[in-house]
Amino acid sequence: MGDWTAETAEWYADKYGEYATNRLGIDALALQADDVVVDVGCGAGAALRRAAERVTRGQLIGVDVVPRMVAIARERAAGHAAQGRLEFRVGGADGLPVEDGVADVVLAFDSLDHWPDVPAGLAEVRRVMKETGLFAVVKDGGVPTRHGFVEAAEAAGFRVERTETLEEGDVRCVLWVCR
Repeated sequence: MGDWTAETAEWYADKYGEYATNRLGIDALALQADDVVVDVGCGAGAALRRAAERVTRGQLIGVDVVPRMVAIARERAAGHAAQGRLEFRVGGADGLPVEDGVADVVLAFDSLDHWPDVPAGLAEVRRVMKETGLFAVVKDGGVPTRHGFVEAAEAAGFRVERTETLEEGDVRCVLWVCR
């Protein structure tokens, strides 16, 4: 968890909780109505709330290592049209509290930098994904070699199918879609 306290979570949620990278990343994916989507490092839950617009029957599971961040995500999901399908759990990337082989889509939007053990996290992503699933990573201001993501993903058995720069105003991020 590092330096993430309840106060840090509040600050982050206020400043970046609804950051454009969440919307841009979701809008760039072909989500299906019945998908099961797992968001690793879900923060305030903005990406999953956006995904719920297209995932109208599937399950949306957010995981964050910071208990206060999970509480904020739950608060922001209260009253949402998809509230009954949005679930937020406390857990880290290296030990996802998600069943084996359930996810059609796994997201890591601006969270990979916070994973304490990237190879262990990637193994967990692989464990929770269906064989036909996809893993979508967004990094604000990232480039393909940032933090060795592409190399780490390939070493974990992922194939990067698509790399795309997403931009809106002064927000620029990179999306990697992996299988």
